[in-house]
Amino acid sequence: MKKILIFSAFALIAITPFAQDFPGFRSGNYTGVNGVFFNPANIADSRYRWDVNLFSLSTFVGNDQATFNLKTIGETFKEDGFTKQVINGNAGPTSALVNANVTGPSFMFNIGKKSAIAITSRARVMVNVIDIDGKLLKQLSDDANSDQTFPYSINSSTNMRLAMNAWSEIGASYARTITEKGPHFLKGGVTLKYLGGVGNGFVNIDNFKSTINKDILNDVYLNNTTGQIGVGFGGVNFSDFDVSTLGKMESSGFGADLGFVYEFRPADKAGVLGKNRNKYKFKIGVALMDVGAITYNKDMQRSGSYNIDITGAERLNLKDIAATNVDDYNSFFKSRPQFFTPATGNNESTYKVSLPTTLNLDFDYHVKKGFYISASGLFSLVSKTANVQNGMFYSNFNVTPRLETKMFGVYLPIGYNELTKFNAGISLRAGPLFFGSGSVISSLLGDSKQADVHLGIRFGGLQKK
Repeated sequence: MKKILIFSAFALIAITPFAQDFPGFRSGNYTGVNGVFFNPANIADSRYRWDVNLFSLSTFVGNDQATFNLKTIGETFKEDGFTKQVINGNAGPTSALVNANVTGPSFMFNIGKKSAIAITSRARVMVNVIDIDGKLLKQLSDDANSDQTFPYSINSSTNMRLAMNAWSEIGASYARTITEKGPHFLKGGVTLKYLGGVGNGFVNIDNFKSTINKDILNDVYLNNTTGQIGVGFGGVNFSDFDVSTLGKMESSGFGADLGFVYEFRPADKAGVLGKNRNKYKFKIGVALMDVGAITYNKDMQRSGSYNIDITGAERLNLKDIAATNVDDYNSFFKSRPQFFTPATGNNESTYKVSLPTTLNLDFDYHVKKGFYISASGLFSLVSKTANVQNGMFYSNFNVTPRLETKMFGVYLPIGYNELTKFNAGISLRAGPLFFGSGSVISSLLGDSKQADVHLGIRFGGLQKK
């Protein structure tokens, strides 16, 4: 389990610390080619004739039990600090999300007066921890160096699950103005994506009933334990994961995004105002994002399912599991047949991993001149009780007041996330640079259950007057 968390830390530390999909910045009218990642219709009738993204990053770590603040944020993203924050040892189910999104060279340009196209590239990493008992998780990562009270009993009738996903995307987007009638303006867009699967791994523990205890040598062990455990892997070895691994494509698949934007433009009923202006009083966006899947060849050496039976005087030392690489879990179970009995299950040589599909809704109101207020909701369409190998986001809602001009923008995202609850942050845009965090204000005022940062550099040619 500690190896899995080290993998998560690599995704954050090695790529650079931390955010979830550019909070604040994404609500603006000057996102350029990056706008296709929020709604592919955004690039039609854009404020830019052409736009290029050199590099941008949005990363996020959140936990429903941990707390983050600015005083300790430097320690959090060291390996041990990261583990302690994501796994704090509280009793009961613990859930966490690690998400990293790196956008590489991407560009967009207009075709005629009504259409635009974009070519994009990005790499993504996602780790989901769902309903795993906090004290069990801590023992698997923190061995005997713990102040927990023993014995401790676990009686879980639900799945405890961990899923790791890494993949890259090459996208082609097309967007077009659909209709312009009086004050009513509608545009739509679609992105088709080639998906390069880097790796997938999952651990699923079901109907787990156990006692965690400690002996006189301070070794923590399991006894009186029953349940089922399954592990599965495809693609790269996660024990050796680093940033260069993101360039590998071990498997493939296809995905798509689809979106529409309606604008109410009472000041431009005759349609004579130039493309350089934001002409709407309000606009509404709807987008279905990340539809698709990647097909992996299952690594039979690393994959298997077992019934757990540790009874009577039998003991399984947790430090033995903690010292095992995640890719060697299946070998660990095989080597202890007295505890783990192979279970009949799915022995197919290939399996599919769905993308973290979401429905995005946006409402933006133009108050006056450069002042706007937007409200947005992201709704996860992936069930956390469905296929254990799939990654998923948590539904969230944000309200973002902002002040923006062609060259400068200030955004104040205030949001509620199903996993991390309330957070507030700030995002800034100055010329080609943008950076910010959706939780920095929350962390400054006290403790937050998430830490995130986004940054990037892009430039483009604005529409002429």
